[in-house]
Order: sequence, then structure tokens, then C-alpha cells
Amino acid sequence: DASLGLLKKIVKLKWLPVRHWFDLRQAMGLHVSVRDPADGERYRFVADSLHSYQRAKEFLSKEPQTIDWLRRNVRPTDVFLDIGANVGTFSLFAARHMSADGHVYACEPHLPTAVQLLQNVAANELQSRVSIISIAASGQDGFLPFRYKRWRPGASGSQLDGGPALDTPVGVELKSGMRIDTMVESGVIRAPNLIKIDTDGLEIAIVSGMKWLLHGPNKPRSILVEVQQGELKHQTDLMKSFGYHLAETHASSTDGEPQNAKRKQKEAVFNTVFEPDAK
Repeated sequence: DASLGLLKKIVKLKWLPVRHWFDLRQAMGLHVSVRDPADGERYRFVADSLHSYQRAKEFLSKEPQTIDWLRRNVRPTDVFLDIGANVGTFSLFAARHMSADGHVYACEPHLPTAVQLLQNVAANELQSRVSIISIAASGQDGFLPFRYKRWRPGASGSQLDGGPALDTPVGVELKSGMRIDTMVESGVIRAPNLIKIDTDGLEIAIVSGMKWLLHGPNKPRSILVEVQQGELKHQTDLMKSFGYHLAETHASSTDGEPQNAKRKQKEAVFNTVFEPDAK
């Protein structure tokens, strides 16, 4: 019968040359296409893990207020620095709303995720507008241990030394860390007009590493920072010392978790937007 025929085909598969197994695995990768109903733009993603797939499918709905922040603030010739870019959802969105004179720097130190980010930039033909940086934004320059929480592309929670400790990392890489001030001063990146920082706990250190940018003549117009539990006052005071005020706050995620879990998450982690004080 049909089931027996299928079983025979599966048994035969084991005799395929090894290279065909890898070809089959690559062919099974998912390609996701999402259309923005607001302007009709279509975004394409490669998904080699469930994490990547979910981020692609939900990129307009998971953090709608971050999308709204970008939609309101991105100008055609802007420079956008996306720190903790993951698979590139916000980087791609910003790049699509820029002209050829604008540019996105997508900083993602998690290597499997950085590969997925590269693939997504290519899938959307945005290589000329998006530069991927696979080092870690940090509060200091130099090499530090980077601890992987998960290998899968799109996963979060991996940490450079200085962030929340990981008791049982799946692996550790000696990763180059660099201050944003160093990136700008050395010409690695152009001075950004907009910055998004989402690094699961290293945000304050990263902001501390861009004090010259925030004090300088080319200071960013708007900075979106994820704030960890109990850190709002510290983050707000730090930004105030640089001449920035808290302009808005909103939830960092509106995913499909149970309501009580979402409430706890809102209380623990949320996004803040800081803008320069009026002169």
C-alpha cells in the first residue's frame, strides 16, 4: 500500500551520497515573505531555526511600537545603528525607508545569527545599504569572553562579559568588543542619527561607551534602549548626564505568551526612547 511504498523510499534514502543529505537539509530551509500593509513593502527572510522563523513572521507585530518609532523617525539620508540586530528585522525595515545616501549598521555578535542576518540582507537586495558588524558593542575596547546561551540562529540571551552571568553556556568565544565612540572616531561607522540598543543586559555599559558621541555636534536625534528590571533610574540618570530626556516607554514585546507572563515581562523589561534636551 501507500505507506509501505513510502517506507521503502525512506529506507533507500540512507544510501544517498553524503553530499545529498546536506543538499536536502539546505532545500528544507524555510523562506518567509511578509508584506507591510501600511505601504505595501515586502520583506523576505531565510529561517534556519524556529527562532528565526518566528522573528520573521512576527516582525511587524512582535514590537509594533519599535516599528512605529522607526516609521516616524527614519529619514532618507539617515544613519541607523542597530545594536543587537539579531536576524535583521529592524535593520531591513529602516533600510527600506532610506535612500541610497542612507545607511544601516547592524551589530550582531552571535555568529549563527549573524550568518542569518547576512542571508536576510542579501534576500532583500540591501547589501549596499546595510553593513553587518559581528563584533560586540561594549563599554570598553578589547577581547572578552562571549558566552553562547543557544546555538540556534535568532536565539537571544547570549552575553559578553559584563552582562548577566550565564551559568551553563553551550560555548564560549573570545569576542572583540568595541565602544560606539571608537567605531565612530576610527571611521568604522558614520555617526548615527538613530540608535536601537537591545542586548539583554549590556545596555548601560554600551551607552557609557558612547558619551563623546552623545556630547558631540552630531548627536543622535533619538535612541531606543531596552531597559532591564530595576535599571530605569540608572539608565535615565545616565542619559540625563549626556543631555537626553526620557521621551516615551513601551513594551518590548507583544508575543503570544499567556497574559500573566506578558504582564511580568512588561514589569521586568521594556523599551525606552531618549531624545536630546531642547536648547
